[in-house]
Order: sequence, then C-alpha cells, then structure tokens
Amino acid sequence: MLHRHQEGAGSQACGRNSAERISQRILYGIVAVAVLVFGLFYLIGFDRPYIDDPNFNSPLFTNAVLLLMYGIVLAAVVVLGCAIYHTLKTRGRGERVDNGIPVKEIAYVVAIGTMVVLLLTFLLGSSVPMTVNGKVYADALWLKVADMFIFTGMGLILVAIGAVLYGATRYKRKEN
Repeated sequence: MLHRHQEGAGSQACGRNSAERISQRILYGIVAVAVLVFGLFYLIGFDRPYIDDPNFNSPLFTNAVLLLMYGIVLAAVVVLGCAIYHTLKTRGRGERVDNGIPVKEIAYVVAIGTMVVLLLTFLLGSSVPMTVNGKVYADALWLKVADMFIFTGMGLILVAIGAVLYGATRYKRKEN
C-alpha cells in the first residue's frame, strides 16, 4: 500500500497537468521564435548602411523584430482581455472572498494602483525635445509616454527585487 502511495505521488509530480504543459510549450515557442528573430537581426545584414545616411545602419530584419514585438503585445492584450472576461464570468461581480482573502478588493487595489502609477509617471515625465541620430524629437505626448513606461518599468523592477528579498527572508522571520 505504501508503495502505491509513493508511486501515485511520484507519477503525479512527474506527470504535470495539461495546462502547465501547454503554457510551458507556449513559453518555449515564444523564446525560440525570439531567439531566431534576434539571431537573424544581428547575424544577417546588420551592418547594411542606411540609404539616406551611410553613417547609420539599416539592419535587414528590423521589420521582423518590430512584427514580433507587435505580435507579442497584441497576444498579451488578447490574453488579458480573455482573463478578465473569464474571471468576471466565473466569479461574478459580487463580493468575493477565498479562504478569508478578499480577492476582489486585492484585484481592484492592484488595478487602480497600476493606473495611478502610470498616471503619476506620465505627469512626472519630461517633454523636453531630444536630439537622436541628428533628428529633433519634440512631440511632448510621446516623450512623456516614453518616460512613463521607462519610469514605471524601473519602479516595477525595484518592487520585484524588494519582493524577492522579502521572500528570501521568510525563514528567518518564521524563526522569530
């Protein structure tokens, strides 16, 4: 009997559920396509001179990199929309508490907090014109949007590092 129980636990651990397998294959597929596209970008035709100004490069596979990024962003937006729809449909719009955890409140705080951070970083962003590759970029909206994403990304990276460090001290906190 003990032997069967160990077998069951081991086979369950080795035989991951289908959702995990699917997500793992999708991740590996995205990584493989990204490695392929960036490999092509850097290894084939990277040093092609730009026709209007030979001082600059015009890599052959620039459009492939852009299309990959557009595709990944579009896929992320579609998955986000499907996840929101699925969550609202399965959980409903009523009060939601799972195991004493206010799931609905946490979701709202995270969503509203993200919007507030994006708004603050947009307002704090600079609209001072920049000169890049000899061209002046003076569109205040896009300069502020670029700063918004840079500042928000840096902030999220710092929060993630803090969360990892806090999680790493879990065992020391449990001892006390």
